[in-house]
This record gives sequence, C-alpha cells and structure tokens, in this order.
Amino acid sequence: MFSKSIIWSTIVVSLFFYFVPPLFYTVADACLSEYVINPIARDSYYFGILGIGVLLFSYTFVRVFQKWSNGIYSNKKGFAFGIWATLFTIASMSFINYATTDFAEAEYYALDSVYWLAMYTIGGVLVAFVSRKTS
Repeated sequence: MFSKSIIWSTIVVSLFFYFVPPLFYTVADACLSEYVINPIARDSYYFGILGIGVLLFSYTFVRVFQKWSNGIYSNKKGFAFGIWATLFTIASMSFINYATTDFAEAEYYALDSVYWLAMYTIGGVLVAFVSRKTS
C-alpha cells in the first residue's frame, strides 16, 4: 500500500499539482476571465485544504497509474495514462459542466481542458519516471 515507489511518486506529483495550477491560473487570468460569465473563484486560496486535496488526488493518480501500467513504468505509458485521465475526468466533465451550469462560455472549458491535458500528461510522465527510478 505504501511502498517507496508510491511515496516518492506521490510527493513529486503532489508538488507539481500543488504549485503549477495556481501559478497558471494567476498568469492566465486575463485570458480566461473574458470567458467567465459568473465568477465563483475565492479571493484567496485555502492553501492547507488545497494541499490535502492535492495529496489525496496525487496518491490516487499514482496508485491508479501503477495498477494500470502493470509494473511497466515507461514514459510512453505515463503519457498515455495522462491522456486517459484527462478524458475521464476533465474533458468529459467540461462538457457536463457547460451543459448544466452558467459559469463560463464554451471557450473557457476548451482552454481549460487543453491546460489539464498538458498537466495530466506531464504528471503521468513524472509518475512513470519516479516509479521506474524507485522500484
């Protein structure tokens, strides 16, 4: 359940998923805000709560990747896993959110899906790399 490979992969991908998205959304705010209809973001993040959520997400991301890859931790498998994770979570939910909420225009969801596609594929490659080095 908690091997060296899982612990190190979770730590590395947690740091990646914790620091990069807030930086991206801060920088991309001017571009993305023109597509937001009803802003719902907090004025300031709850970084402690965010850390717990990112840690849980990262642990799950690592566990699912390691089960999915059958012990073959190649960068290609990590990249493919990131694409599948994006299709499963972000891209599909973007369609659902656009169809059911009045938060943002379609362009926002498209740009956000592309961003998370990049994040999850990079995260998948990171997990594959660290898992390979620590197993």
